Amino acid sequence: MRREQVFAVFFFLAFCFLLYQFYLILSDFLGPLSFAALLAFVFHPLYRGLRGLLNGREAVAAALMTSAVILLVVVPTFYLLAMITTESVALYDNLSTFVRSGRIHEVMDQMRASRLGQLWADLGPKLDLLKIDIPDFALRASQTVSGFLVAQAPAAAANVFRFVVNFFFMVFALFFFFRDGERMVDGVRTLIPMEAANKDAVMTRFSDTLSAVVLGSAITGAAQGVLGGIAYWALGVPFAVLLAGATAFLSLIPYGGPLVWIGVVVYLSILGEYGRAVIMFVWGTVGIGTADNIIRPLVIGGRTEIPTIFLFFGILGGLQAYGFIGMFLGPAVIAILVAFARIFREQYATDARPLGPDLSA
Repeated sequence: MRREQVFAVFFFLAFCFLLYQFYLILSDFLGPLSFAALLAFVFHPLYRGLRGLLNGREAVAAALMTSAVILLVVVPTFYLLAMITTESVALYDNLSTFVRSGRIHEVMDQMRASRLGQLWADLGPKLDLLKIDIPDFALRASQTVSGFLVAQAPAAAANVFRFVVNFFFMVFALFFFFRDGERMVDGVRTLIPMEAANKDAVMTRFSDTLSAVVLGSAITGAAQGVLGGIAYWALGVPFAVLLAGATAFLSLIPYGGPLVWIGVVVYLSILGEYGRAVIMFVWGTVGIGTADNIIRPLVIGGRTEIPTIFLFFGILGGLQAYGFIGMFLGPAVIAILVAFARIFREQYATDARPLGPDLSA
């Protein structure tokens, strides 16, 4: 092995080792850094416009944009999460009281007497054969959840402290991502050992996919949450804020939005409120469903250039692999893979015939 080859091998081994050490150093801060980077990416066009109005004063523009994002986005989001958490606790308390008081028998009798009682008539004998005591099962489930919550209580204070610390780190990082983000991206771009045109293709695909998925999911989720919350509140459904939050969150997953309002339809039907159930069904189909069918394609459109099946599993797989932020990173990673596949096909497999559907189209 020649001297130059030895130096090259040593350099890349040392470089990979240092990258790994860099990852270990930042591993405990990946959460707040990821959210800060995502916020900076989404609001970067506004920052760039503000920077132009301020004659290129980057620090001032970054400080103003950071303050605006915190006040207009982060704080309202935390407030809504606090309301949802409060209603979640109230829902759990009500369910526990409801099960322990024995009122579940009354509801079951009411269900048997309703038009949906036929379903219960079909299932009842089967449940009797299995010797399933639903009230006792519900009570035991309630006690299990209660025990879990009590066991988690000592960690609550530590979680609050960690949340405050991570929030500070996120705000701190957000300022620098606004101010220095473009230079960071250019620095990473120069390190990629590819042709300039291929670099641009990969980074453009990543940017387009991430912005489309983030904006499309956020706008669709907000619209469905608001439309669902209005319906739940107007129809007198309890825990309307919690249900609206669940509607917004599940709408981030393709075809997940209807789960909540369909459950509300079933709930109203069990209570015998068939008129309100019909109204909820119509509003869910026409109002909430239309928001998903119009807003998401309008915002995302064909910008991702990812087949729907890969987009669906990319969101679910990203959520499992990286947590909440993986819902946006999963499709972006798939988009980069598609870009690399296209580059490989153009550079190294120009004579090869595709064996299946063109994933890069």
